[in-house]
Amino acid sequence: MEQLLRLFIAIDLPEAVKQQMSDLQLQLRRNTGAVRWADPNGTHLTLKFLGSVRAGMVPTIVGEMERLAAKHRPFQLQTDELGTFPSLIRPRVVWLGVRGDLPALKALQADVERYIEPLGFPTEDRAFSPHLTLGRSVKDPSALDLVSISGAVQQAKVLQPIVLPVNEIVLMRSELRPRGARYHTLAHVRLGLDAQA
Repeated sequence: MEQLLRLFIAIDLPEAVKQQMSDLQLQLRRNTGAVRWADPNGTHLTLKFLGSVRAGMVPTIVGEMERLAAKHRPFQLQTDELGTFPSLIRPRVVWLGVRGDLPALKALQADVERYIEPLGFPTEDRAFSPHLTLGRSVKDPSALDLVSISGAVQQAKVLQPIVLPVNEIVLMRSELRPRGARYHTLAHVRLGLDAQA
């Protein structure tokens, strides 16, 4: 039986962004214990979660990634302010925002959806909301837990935006382990091969 891989398409992060995420988590930890923190080394700016995929489909997916990436020039983003989903009153996910060339990012993400959908991956219903997940609230948080998370986010300071150059997209595999997910890059696909012509 063919192996199933848990895959997603993403933008990888430079070390400086991962370090900023780690620094912010340290700030936030001082004021709340009600969050399961993400490992910054495993964090990516996800463009499309594919789910369980037959290993034999990987070359076809990479081929579509190459086709769509060729149409997009490299661009730059920066880290921004902290936020929470679904709201600051009910903070279930704590995230670091991104700003910069958001039109280029949204156009790239829309093309990922458009090129990958015919391969059997339905288009996401929710609007694309670019962010970097710092952590998720504990399961069944109390009202006090939610207040502590909200307060910690409001008190934390993002000292300086970090530049996040976007020169490529990556196909990632995640392996779920008891101690958290492990990530493997299956393909790097550079942007702009056609766009620069």
